[in-house]
Amino acid sequence: ILSRGSYALVHTHGYFADIIATPVCKLLRIPHISTCHGFISNDKNLMIYNALDKFVLRFCDKIIAVSSEIMNNLLISGIDASRIVIVQNAIKFSYVGMKIKAQRQYIRRFLSIGQEEFLVGFVGRLSKEKGVQYLIEAGELLKGIAENIKIIILGDGPKRADLMNLAKSKGIEETIIFTGFQNNVEEWLPAFDVLVLPSLTEGTPMALLEAMSLGIPVIASAVGGIPQIVESGVNGILVSPGDYHGISEKIVMLKNDPTLLGKISAEAVNTIRKKFDVIEWCKKIEREYNKLLQDEV
Repeated sequence: ILSRGSYALVHTHGYFADIIATPVCKLLRIPHISTCHGFISNDKNLMIYNALDKFVLRFCDKIIAVSSEIMNNLLISGIDASRIVIVQNAIKFSYVGMKIKAQRQYIRRFLSIGQEEFLVGFVGRLSKEKGVQYLIEAGELLKGIAENIKIIILGDGPKRADLMNLAKSKGIEETIIFTGFQNNVEEWLPAFDVLVLPSLTEGTPMALLEAMSLGIPVIASAVGGIPQIVESGVNGILVSPGDYHGISEKIVMLKNDPTLLGKISAEAVNTIRKKFDVIEWCKKIEREYNKLLQDEV
């Protein structure tokens, strides 16, 4: 495909695309830029793919890292700092004003969740690095200290059965909703009162940006690029990875303090509008394209 076309530049995402495109672009003398979203090594195969990815990225013309942590990982792998730039992810605003309220009511009716119930949500792949087990552990603690709290988990993955069994063993299966994989995540988010991202490792999670753009307070682990986005107590809440006690405490705190919840909600929207608007993101990507193409002239 690349040899038949007249391509000025190739932009890849992910280890498979990097491994295939890097040698091909070198052979065809096509400038190549890659966006690196992180390195997850849950099994032996992924460890091998990640090692190959880090090797071929040494020959990539430009690499966009979505967080400083990922950039540091690339530097440790022997990639020259002059070829790495940090560009965090961005989000386009989808719902505003009354549309958010209407969508909230619609999803809650669909799920048979009362408007007075406090809905805690998670969005992402159900795999070990996402730390969803800590949200379920927090749910067990919430059972004894707070009423009218439910948890909804959007996503699928290899740990789904284990997580459902864990919820059952904790006696909270009636308060947790597993929806499975959903294409239209942004349509579900307005129903949430709080989003919890208990990840053990992250880049710049899109679910975080999407929730903040809708004014949904986020409780997230202080890993990856998250601390560069969330200022704890201002536009969100940070907890240590694996701290399910902290997760439950912060959920109760936000539930019992509508004023604080409202302040964090408003500041979350302001943060996204000022720093993570998709138009500015496009301009940053375009600048990197132009720099790379000018270097090739």
